Amino acid sequence: MSLVSALVFINVDARDSKYTRKNVAPQYWTAYEYCYDLNRPITELRWKNNIDWMAKTFLDRGYDMITNDGWIEGAQTINENGYITKYNSGWEHGFKYWNEYIKNKGMKAGVYYNPLWMTTAAYDNDCPVAGTSTTTRRIAGQYSFNGKLHWVDVDKPGAEEWVKGYVRYFIDLGMSFLRVDFLENYENHYGTERYEKALRWIAEEAGDDLFISLVMPNSFNHAATEIPYGDMFRISDDCFAGDWNFVSARRRGQVKNNWPMYANVFDGFIGFSEVSAPGKIMMDGDFMRLNKLANNEERKFLFSLMIMGGSALAIADQYDTATDDVVAIYKNEELLELHNMGFSAKPLSTNILDYENSSRWVGKLPDGDYIVGLFNREDKALVYGIDFTTELGITSGRAKSVRDLWTHKELGSMKNKFETALEPHHCVIIRISPDPVAYNSSGFGCSCRHDE
Repeated sequence: MSLVSALVFINVDARDSKYTRKNVAPQYWTAYEYCYDLNRPITELRWKNNIDWMAKTFLDRGYDMITNDGWIEGAQTINENGYITKYNSGWEHGFKYWNEYIKNKGMKAGVYYNPLWMTTAAYDNDCPVAGTSTTTRRIAGQYSFNGKLHWVDVDKPGAEEWVKGYVRYFIDLGMSFLRVDFLENYENHYGTERYEKALRWIAEEAGDDLFISLVMPNSFNHAATEIPYGDMFRISDDCFAGDWNFVSARRRGQVKNNWPMYANVFDGFIGFSEVSAPGKIMMDGDFMRLNKLANNEERKFLFSLMIMGGSALAIADQYDTATDDVVAIYKNEELLELHNMGFSAKPLSTNILDYENSSRWVGKLPDGDYIVGLFNREDKALVYGIDFTTELGITSGRAKSVRDLWTHKELGSMKNKFETALEPHHCVIIRISPDPVAYNSSGFGCSCRHDE
């Protein structure tokens, strides 16, 4: 089933922010791996050690942000208006301290939280909602997220002030990124109309001060509700163990009509590639745990896919789980250059059952060069290629140069096509410079932002 047959396409205007205009998704580190593996909040010491490691190891390659992620129910230390002040109540230091620490390391702070959440502490203390005459219990909704977190009902007086106040609170703390999770849960309980209202409030208050990452959205009607209000949205199920199952195998070829529509990240990128484009919402392939993949070829495969999809580059490996090989893959300068240009590509087919064409991706650079990604998702060796004339539109059929962006080698001039045999779970990313007399008649317009 193709995505086109699974969903009704509705063309909507994207959120107009400095982030969508630039079209460069964040590069950052997330605390996810430790929390997922042990099913508990990250410790404060491990948080510090990872911050120090990121600053030393990756800051010079553009990974300039640190975020918490999940296991947030233990954040029950609040201010007078009911907003959380720490990632976890057991921590000695709060957001203000750690944001300053991160800043002093030359990086930015992001935060995982949903402004529609209200902690048990805020509910029990019936805190005054800033800017209103109401209190927290009065804006709590009928349905809760879980035993520790209530949902706010956006139809109740004072809810707008609560949601916008939370966003402004994070901005004032110095956060530059807001990862808003479990959106499907809110929409399923409170309906699309209230869900859209909540997203609109978040976007209005965030403006250009906060990058909005929408996580676990139902993405009904080709993400029609999410596109106007998010800078980025999740396109498939969670990273979890971070292995090949996450990359390509989990529920492959299947589409649900609500979250998660796609269970592996490759299918998700294929399916949602039509709604993501320069100047529109960016796709989020979730986190990378390269240390959990079987070998360097699978690691290159996942990192290359994130680059071709224009995704955020979110490192979940840690200072004591990332090998030298893992670090080197995250640091590929030629692929990071594409990312920093706002590059993204498209598959030749958006039908996830068209295994050959949906595994061949093409994007175009401002100088006219093509970036081609060929991915072998299968468990057997196969030959993949790209035709310069029929598939790229180079009418002369000639490339004056072809460069391999993983081996960093020039492969020379070529005529008619590029072709290579790929072992299982291998990929190749090449840069093709057309012959100067070639004329591009293909449908591949430039897939970078270059008007800033």
